[in-house]
Amino acid sequence: MKVRKYKNFDEMFLKLNQEILTNPYEMLDYTNGILGYMDNIFIACKTYDCNLDLGNFGYKKNKWSHLLRNYIDYDELVKFRERLKTASGLSLTYYFKQKKINNGSCLIAIVLSRKDRKKKWIRCNVIYRTTETQRRMAADLVLIHSFIKELPECCEIERVTFYMAQTYTSAMVINGFYDYFKVPFDTLDYTHPWIKSLVDAYNRSFVDGARITTYQSMARMQRMRLGMETYPPLPANTLSIDEYFKDRKTKC
Repeated sequence: MKVRKYKNFDEMFLKLNQEILTNPYEMLDYTNGILGYMDNIFIACKTYDCNLDLGNFGYKKNKWSHLLRNYIDYDELVKFRERLKTASGLSLTYYFKQKKINNGSCLIAIVLSRKDRKKKWIRCNVIYRTTETQRRMAADLVLIHSFIKELPECCEIERVTFYMAQTYTSAMVINGFYDYFKVPFDTLDYTHPWIKSLVDAYNRSFVDGARITTYQSMARMQRMRLGMETYPPLPANTLSIDEYFKDRKTKC
């Protein structure tokens, strides 16, 4: 099991990916083509502060809608918040909506806990099946940030922990916003197969004159890197679970 501790969500996203880039032999348990994998990851963050801007990773506002439709049953979330106010136990779980197709959903549940039944809920534990550490993790962190920020007053979260059964990292996708991680190409260890895939993908698909693939998600990364497409800012503090669902209810 790999254990890491970070100050907040911003540092978690940045430092974890930097460490994968600069120390792949230590970080990646195995590779499969362009994907590098880590199993059994435990991460602790001192706070849930999050200033990630999803526009930096090729996301538009509809990504927020997609996340919430896939993961949040708002009626169940409201019930969960009410149970927090009266529950007598030391832990309580919110289960994300789960897909029954393919390999299932990536996020499984959030467990809130405390040390005393009469005290506030102080810990948030996030349980994953899997996640991509680069792009999708950024969106997940913004979702979890909003989830915690909008908890009732009986909660005062002092620490957030993440357990991930598996993570993966794409040597292709990362090229779309590689500069974000501030790791010079010439410092990479080209002997590692995943780093070699990253550099090969860059030289093949992310240089001037490269053919834009017909695969939409990958094409988005290419156009970002080549300056052919820009994305408006989408900072975490502008995204709210409550506002999204209340707005939907108003329009119905």
